[in-house]
Amino acid sequence: MTHSIYALLVGIDHYAPDSVIQVNQLQGCVNDITAMKEYLNERSDKEKYKLNLLTLKNEQATRHAVIDGFRNHLCQARNNDVVMFYYSGHGSQELAPEEFRHLEPDRLNETLVCYDSRTEGGWGLADKELAQLIAEVSEKKPHICIILDSCHSGSGTRDPLQETGVRLTSIDKRNRPLNSYLPELQQQIKNSLTYSSLKDHPSGWKILTGSHVLLAACRDSEVAKEINGNGKQRGAFSYCLLETLKQAKGNISYQYLFREAKSLVNNQVTLQSPQLEVNYSEAEDQIFLKGTIAERSHYFTVSYSQEHHNWVIDGGGVHGVQSPSGDEKTLLALFPSNSNVEDLHDPSQSLGEAAVTLVLPAISYIKVLDPDKKKTFKAVIISLPLPPLAVYLEGEEDGVKLARQAMESAGLNNHNQSSAYVREEEELAKAHFRLLCRKNQYLIVRPQDDHPLVAQIDGYTQDNAQKAIQRLEHIARWSAIAQLGGSGNGVIKEGDIEMELIFGDQDLSPEETRLEYKLREDGTKEPSTVQIKLTNKSDKLLYCSLLLLTDLFAVEVPFNGMEAGYIQLSPKGEPYISEEGILTLPDELPEKITEYNNTIKLIVSTAEFDARLLTQNKLDAPKDAKGGVDRGVINQNSLNRLMNKVQNREWKKAKLQNYQDWITKQVTITTVRLLDTKSVSNADSQNLGSGVRLQPHPSLKAKARLTTVPQASRSLEKVILPPILREDPQVTQPFQFTISRGTDPGLSVLELTDVENPEVVTKTHPLRLLTDIPLGEGEHLLPIAYDGEFYLPLGYGTTIEDENGNAQTEIKLERLSTPYSGDRDVVGSIWMCFVKVIGEKLGRKFDGYHLRAVKVAEDQTVTPVENIKDQVKNANRILLYVHGILGDTKDMVKSVQRAKVSVDGQESPLNDLYDLVLTFDYENINTDIPEIARILKKKLEDVDLTVNHGKVLHIVAHSMGGLVSRWFIEREGGNQVVQHLVMLGTPNAGSPWPTVQDLATVALGIGLNSLSTVAWPVKVLGGLASGLEAVDVTLDQMKPSSPFLRTLAASPDPGIPYSVIAGNTSIKRAAMEEEGGKASRLKRLIQKLGTQVVEFPFFGQPNDIAVKVDSIQSIPEGRMIPPNIQEVACDHLTYFVESSESLKYLSKYLIQKK
Repeated sequence: MTHSIYALLVGIDHYAPDSVIQVNQLQGCVNDITAMKEYLNERSDKEKYKLNLLTLKNEQATRHAVIDGFRNHLCQARNNDVVMFYYSGHGSQELAPEEFRHLEPDRLNETLVCYDSRTEGGWGLADKELAQLIAEVSEKKPHICIILDSCHSGSGTRDPLQETGVRLTSIDKRNRPLNSYLPELQQQIKNSLTYSSLKDHPSGWKILTGSHVLLAACRDSEVAKEINGNGKQRGAFSYCLLETLKQAKGNISYQYLFREAKSLVNNQVTLQSPQLEVNYSEAEDQIFLKGTIAERSHYFTVSYSQEHHNWVIDGGGVHGVQSPSGDEKTLLALFPSNSNVEDLHDPSQSLGEAAVTLVLPAISYIKVLDPDKKKTFKAVIISLPLPPLAVYLEGEEDGVKLARQAMESAGLNNHNQSSAYVREEEELAKAHFRLLCRKNQYLIVRPQDDHPLVAQIDGYTQDNAQKAIQRLEHIARWSAIAQLGGSGNGVIKEGDIEMELIFGDQDLSPEETRLEYKLREDGTKEPSTVQIKLTNKSDKLLYCSLLLLTDLFAVEVPFNGMEAGYIQLSPKGEPYISEEGILTLPDELPEKITEYNNTIKLIVSTAEFDARLLTQNKLDAPKDAKGGVDRGVINQNSLNRLMNKVQNREWKKAKLQNYQDWITKQVTITTVRLLDTKSVSNADSQNLGSGVRLQPHPSLKAKARLTTVPQASRSLEKVILPPILREDPQVTQPFQFTISRGTDPGLSVLELTDVENPEVVTKTHPLRLLTDIPLGEGEHLLPIAYDGEFYLPLGYGTTIEDENGNAQTEIKLERLSTPYSGDRDVVGSIWMCFVKVIGEKLGRKFDGYHLRAVKVAEDQTVTPVENIKDQVKNANRILLYVHGILGDTKDMVKSVQRAKVSVDGQESPLNDLYDLVLTFDYENINTDIPEIARILKKKLEDVDLTVNHGKVLHIVAHSMGGLVSRWFIEREGGNQVVQHLVMLGTPNAGSPWPTVQDLATVALGIGLNSLSTVAWPVKVLGGLASGLEAVDVTLDQMKPSSPFLRTLAASPDPGIPYSVIAGNTSIKRAAMEEEGGKASRLKRLIQKLGTQVVEFPFFGQPNDIAVKVDSIQSIPEGRMIPPNIQEVACDHLTYFVESSESLKYLSKYLIQKK
């Protein structure tokens, strides 16, 4: 009986142009699913399985089409059929509705971003919906495989100059209604779905229903990247997965596929760890797609194709045949069509060699000189192409010029020839590496990020340029070995040889290859050990060798018994078991490097070979002769010749004595050496390493050390940073205590262990750290910790000078979270991550108070305009922005483009109503409000905006800026200057917050934990982080019934119109409700923050977080012109953001006064 394969392949590079939320375009997703489609078409066993393919690309892949693909296509699968869902595109997160709050502690759904997901009324495919669809497909019990090459969160560790081609787009902050989800999900959501931890699903895709195997591109805290694969943009994970599948000549297990693909990914990109997840036992050992891939012959058939007018072989890209690159080509040995298996290994029986000239999916062109086009031949692969790796040179011209010259003269034996190992590539997308020339330094990085692979080289000199190219050549040779695959002939199958890893006494899952140093009883650390067990399960005599590829780009053959470069394994005979090897971090690495990768690569051949031909020393070590290698055997067979060519591209070929078949396997192991902990002292500072010093604390009992984001995320079983801090690398960036290199993620987390009394850390007695890394202009430092329930802001950082006048950063922790661990059986730690927030400094000292003229372009770019006095003279209609106590006018002025007005039936930006836009920025902490108002008056007078100026002047004021504007209008004669005042969130009757720091702390807590009803843009964090630094600054003048407010309320009627916009939507209803007899989430959060907070009843009344609605609306009664008053659904920080409801009324009131 023939069974069926049902595959739904979705690839999206280009998203809907009318998306209301910007989605970055990708380049490799359609290539990914095209490659999988070709693989399934050519490699599936058509005698046993009928292939049913549905492919959705770009605009075809709407949310509706993907759902239909599941229900109308995949749901046809029955018992013993096979289902594949393959998605390549953007992943993201979205705000979860209140009905999901018991499922998502962070209040976010993970989503696949369909083509129309970000259009008006369009939504992503949430993880819960994906689970529902998979449950429907699984009802008839087919075998289900899910492949997701996307990501949905990321660690927040991106530099704005880093990651290109990352498959992660911004969080969808729209409020998604419950009725937009699948109807079946709506009915069962409260009863049938339960929360699942990151420990069970490290990829973050919590698909709990339907028996399936999930292969995901990365962990929850990482991002999925794109690379150049064989000249095309591809997902790193998809490319490595398909390369593993193509190299296999038959069926392979999921576990083998995963390990091979993961190791290849580790050697191609940094900080991306693919994941294998299953929800039923024995799934890992199952055969990929349940054995639907047809076995291939161990040779290719050569014939002349009348259709293609060329000689071809019956193997192409999907069979692992490698494309030519320049002069480097796949070589075949040709044999008569009646040759037997033994003949195919004997060069004396060969009719000659042929080179592959073009690789198509199912066939390849070759160059054959035989004129008889009716003949057929058999062919085996005897050599693989080893093209030079492409390097993109960028940066400062002096450095680039020297590097280019060094590359062009790096020939092995002729310095007038170019390098044989690397070449310059002019397109970044096609490069394998980048050589960055920045700040008089050479840095070697991969195309996807700016993560240095090795230490920088200082100075642009000829010698240093040559050293940089020599390093690139060394890395190129290492990369060629890491990517070296099998011969492609298929004599040896994946199942013929079994490689097992034995990790001492550590109990690891089959897919986990992360080993930590063990702590001995005497307090010292002991590195982990590994043994390799090789078992020949075939009926063939096999020759094997194990290579160790290190993070320092060394290649070694360190295993016992392989002194001759290989071992021999008899058919189904005794296995080989290596001696215990120690996985340690090299002594020459600095202590700050805590993670180190080793790749163990197995080569299995049908004939003797010498793997020592591949060995090389670590980077920058002196190159020596390959001791022990018998040069006489180098050309005895095809594998030896290829291996020698890896290290010596100019080796002259000699006649081969043997053709052989070979395969490779590999696994990458990460060794973790955590730093030692230091006890917090009450008298002395403790050096935590990397220039970080923990200052004494009078009573805290705890131990401290620096660690990494991956380590913290694994221990927390949660992404260490909240979503808003992972959203925009232009605004939030990690604060790294070390500059990482290679595969090491760098130290950016402070871990406190054995914490006995976290409550003793307070504002009065903060815990302080000093680091030699200073903050830049406009940067604020935000320490964050997760306590199992909330992300908590713990304090702030400021720049100070040491005794020598050098800038350093002091971090003050004014509170600690309670210790937490994702594992309930483990005593918890406190994990603190530090984030730089880019924003203007609250209360910064100006060289003067600034009245500026600006232009705001359609793309919301703000540029200053010179000669403000002339600009005012030539303008008739002028709009002035005045900011509040948090922030400045830089972002709020963009509302002149965001707010829309309708004039004569045509919609246009508010900007079109005015000839000139002005902004007033001022010191807003240490100067009283009347004085600021008088300064504003003087600034306007300086540009001839005085009494009876004969123009139209409207003011838009936020928060405290409204009080400044009212004082100017009502007490300083401004009613003869201004024709209309619009106030948004102004505390006309005061605000109950005692200090700026208290307001900023609680507001941050609300934003970090997504408790606000309206989603915040990440840019609001700049003002809030600045507010944390405003220590002891009170809001005396804005306290209810303050003398200032009483005087203002008694002012005479100004006689000009006021419009008041009051946000009445601050905290989610569910956060205000008690839960099972416990206090509400908001109250618990405020208690943990320990602020001098306002009375809780404040949050029981309509407010915008900072101010109550009735205070905003409190304009004295009886005015000649009654004020316009409007409540809107926003809070104090979102009056001016894109699509805010307040902008509609801002436009309405201003156009009324046109």
